[in-house]
Amino acid sequence: MILISQNRYLLIFLIFFVLTPLLIWASTHFTRQQGLTELAEETENDLMLFARKLEDYLTGYDRLAGSVATSRQVTALLRYPWDKQIVSAANSYLQALNEEVHASAIYVMDLDGNTLAASNWQAERTFVGNNYGFRYYFQRAVKGLIGRDVAVGTTSGVLGYYVARPVFDPQSDEISGVAVIKVTLDELGLLFSDLDLRLLVADRDGVIFLASEDPWRFKSLRPLTVTKIEKIRRFKRYAGASLTLWPMRDEQYWDGISKLVVLDDGKEYLTQATLLLSRGWEMHVFKPTLEVDEHAYFAVTASLLVSALLFLAALYMNQRYRYLQDLRAAAIHDFLTGLYTRRYMEDVANAHISRINRGQVNTVSVAMIDIDHFKQVNDKFGHRAGDQVLRAVGKAISSEIRRGDIPVRYGGEEFLVIINAHNECDAGHLVSRILERLKSLSFRGHIRKLKITASAGVAHYRKGESLEDLLQRADELLYKAKEDGRDRFYDDEYNTPEKP
Repeated sequence: MILISQNRYLLIFLIFFVLTPLLIWASTHFTRQQGLTELAEETENDLMLFARKLEDYLTGYDRLAGSVATSRQVTALLRYPWDKQIVSAANSYLQALNEEVHASAIYVMDLDGNTLAASNWQAERTFVGNNYGFRYYFQRAVKGLIGRDVAVGTTSGVLGYYVARPVFDPQSDEISGVAVIKVTLDELGLLFSDLDLRLLVADRDGVIFLASEDPWRFKSLRPLTVTKIEKIRRFKRYAGASLTLWPMRDEQYWDGISKLVVLDDGKEYLTQATLLLSRGWEMHVFKPTLEVDEHAYFAVTASLLVSALLFLAALYMNQRYRYLQDLRAAAIHDFLTGLYTRRYMEDVANAHISRINRGQVNTVSVAMIDIDHFKQVNDKFGHRAGDQVLRAVGKAISSEIRRGDIPVRYGGEEFLVIINAHNECDAGHLVSRILERLKSLSFRGHIRKLKITASAGVAHYRKGESLEDLLQRADELLYKAKEDGRDRFYDDEYNTPEKP
């Protein structure tokens, strides 16, 4: 009995001195991961909140610039710029409008970039008479486009957002000048001043122009090429700022969307970013992880105080953690075949199409694949046999595709492959291999003599179309292959069916 009691004490000491450090590690790890997950959600909400605020704020001025460009005072000014009465009327109109909308300035330029009238025409440093033809927004507007830019004013010395609209002569319908609205970015800073975060907005070249921290302004997120520096200076965007690299001590991805970074203050932050596509800007939000770390330290203290209880709790928490990981995987993978789900495919494919339209990646093709006479398999052999066939087909498709392709169980016996093709032939060859592989499948049990074939439709992305249109074309080609005898595929780049 004494020996047994000693062994029990020994076991208790072993648990306390050996397993307690493991318990501490497990509880700390889980607490941090859970805290970062919640922090990531908060960061995303703050990011979307400010992005909407910024878009709503600037969109109002974008629309106002269009109204100014079509006003009778502005069109008359550009037709008769020598008429003092018309010039005076235009100045008064712009001044009254600006007092109402509270922009920094509203002004009108001729096709040479000379300012003919401005809301600040009575100010000591008026824009009237100055030439801003070198500005990016002006050069865009005189080509008939909407010109948007961020720059330090050469007259005012104040950083602002500029939106320019071409003014069309109502009689000739030709561009006669440019209407511009400038908004100071100090006003934009008020939109996020009440948020508990650090934030920056960078232009299309990666130069920070709006930030919660003043030292970040006019720093570059990425090294600038000589060409980009010359372009920035040619447009006189940032008044000779050095454009040095933005300081960041460490960076690592956390969940594929969020990053953990250490900034210039030596503190760790969780960060997320988004693109404002209409303006070519990028926005980054940083949330400190200090509160997450504090929770982790509390977990360590609690582990030391109640090590035995926390040992059981850690097992439960780790099981829950694995469950959450499995749940994430289940959300994007089909439980039967292991292929991606339709919902996941739609998100990834839409993002890929968006990158194609921006010229960042090559084209994409879609192959819609359907098992021929699958209903007969279920009717003759039963649904368990049908599931066996579906699993084998999913595995065969996965083995034939290349890295970067996305295999999807689209529904029932229908499969889909998103193909990152460099040309149309790549997709056709891949589908041919898949259909040939399916014909060679062998099964066990009472369906060992079963042989299957499949039909497919292959559609190649056409610039400007939606994912729904692309899938519809692939589905129509699949239906045609079914109607024409099955065991074949149609490719929308060819007029004849393709036999595998």
